[in-house]
Amino acid sequence: MYDYRLRNAGATTFLSALLLALCLPLSARAQCAAASPSEAQVAQAYAQHNWNEVIRLVEPTSARSATLDFDYGMALAHLQRWSQAHAALLAGARCRPREERFLVELAGVAFEQKHYPEAAAWLRRALKLNPKDEYANNFAGTVYYLMGNVPGALRYWNRIGKPYISALDFDPQLRIRRLLLDRAFAFSPADVLREPQWETTEARLAGLGIFPTWNLTLNAQPDGSFDADFHAMELDGFGATPLQAIVSTFSGLLYATIYPSYDNIGRSAMNLDSLLRWDEQKRRAWFALSAPLRNLPARRWQLFADVRDENWAIRRSFTGNAPVLGSLNMEWQRAGASVTSFNSGRFTWNLDGELSHRNFRSVVQGPALDAQLVQPGYALQAGAGAQGKPIDIPQRRFTLTTAATAQAGRVWSSPPHLFEKLQTSALAHWFPQAQGDKWEVSQQLRLGGLFGSAPFDQLFMLGVERDNDLWLRGHIGTRDGRKGSAPLGNRYLLTNSDLYRRVYSNGLITVQAGPLFDIGRMGAPLTGLTTNQWLFDTGIEARLTLLGTHVVLTWGRDLRTGNKAYFGTAQ
Repeated sequence: MYDYRLRNAGATTFLSALLLALCLPLSARAQCAAASPSEAQVAQAYAQHNWNEVIRLVEPTSARSATLDFDYGMALAHLQRWSQAHAALLAGARCRPREERFLVELAGVAFEQKHYPEAAAWLRRALKLNPKDEYANNFAGTVYYLMGNVPGALRYWNRIGKPYISALDFDPQLRIRRLLLDRAFAFSPADVLREPQWETTEARLAGLGIFPTWNLTLNAQPDGSFDADFHAMELDGFGATPLQAIVSTFSGLLYATIYPSYDNIGRSAMNLDSLLRWDEQKRRAWFALSAPLRNLPARRWQLFADVRDENWAIRRSFTGNAPVLGSLNMEWQRAGASVTSFNSGRFTWNLDGELSHRNFRSVVQGPALDAQLVQPGYALQAGAGAQGKPIDIPQRRFTLTTAATAQAGRVWSSPPHLFEKLQTSALAHWFPQAQGDKWEVSQQLRLGGLFGSAPFDQLFMLGVERDNDLWLRGHIGTRDGRKGSAPLGNRYLLTNSDLYRRVYSNGLITVQAGPLFDIGRMGAPLTGLTTNQWLFDTGIEARLTLLGTHVVLTWGRDLRTGNKAYFGTAQ
């Protein structure tokens, strides 16, 4: 049992007691009686660890002082009479709300019953009173460590120079080169592990692109130090197992798409990813090769190429009576490169550039299309982006991530056109429970705008479609296989609200499902591209994770029209 009294004895001065009494309500002062004549006897019994005697002396007293409540509660706790100990300590805390010892020992009572979230809550309150309390910080770090929340534990342990890492061990079955994996870790043995180092390590491991899931644990040693152990599911070749290769490659077969990939080439975290689609309305071939820059996981380069041949029929709806407001065939080829930095877990940035060519055929102009949007020609684009985490409260399991991207381009058509593309986003992510991932909440806000004379292929789309990431989930972006049935335009606002509950998990398959609510609005240079109205969608989304492949199934309803949208894709 954690015993605050044994480490920090002391008495409240007369002046402090007087000021506190004047600030308390009359009802509280009546409950916090003056010192009882038996207090000296209780203190003597307490010092002798005679818990039964402490209880015998205090129990008959109806109006106890805060000191007697503390001694009584601690004696009950030592005899494992938890509910009575909690009540006594809570009474003392109400009388002396500025004394952290009551809060720390209430945490101790909860801890002994393995009620770790409750213990953490009491310790947070205690540390608001005294953030530098070494004992309470160590206690809080231990509680969060036992709950599996390592970042939360580091938040408190780092205040007192813990935890000291004595060894760093890797799963011997991992094929990635050991030197490269070592460099992904921002901390090393024989030193204290800091929270920023943990965050940076997580960012770099994700940036390697070969670990769909991993587990980095701290194992306590008898001397008070910790060993860090890293275990992961590793993507290697076409797949770690034949089943994984089949699932990852052919998960899109139902919609005429395959995703061939070959990972960890030369054990260097070099990955070749691709997408091949033979749908006659929207053919596509995409390839990307990426690897750590100069074998340093803090930077990653990527080369990519994308070829599309798509038929578009622009309508106001994906169902019902919706005449075509413009149509075309678009052939689009682009190639480019990018560099992404993972120097910090709180901030990443990227630079990119691409050369593209587009050609428009079978153009039928109307309210949704004009000659300026469908100018063919080459274009050169350059861009930059940044992502930050301005708010991270690991003890509450809440993060706020923000991002912004900017691109500028020139189209060599007749006449030439210049354009800029700006987007920004904010994502709030929260696990409501102190332990586990049974519940998950996310709220995302995104804004974007096009400026200048951008070609048709640069327009934004609000709707579910496999080549689009701006999902308004009561609107489908295709009709009869052709793109163009969701709102299109040059400026947008989109919010996505999700609540997920883990329905099933066995270590191999995880299923999550829950309600969604989306709000969107699109502005456009031509009236036929969008209605320029606020759009409200609600529904349900389910996520299935199998061997590193994610399948998303959505059912959405457009609250304005009543249209229902069913959609599924693999990611």
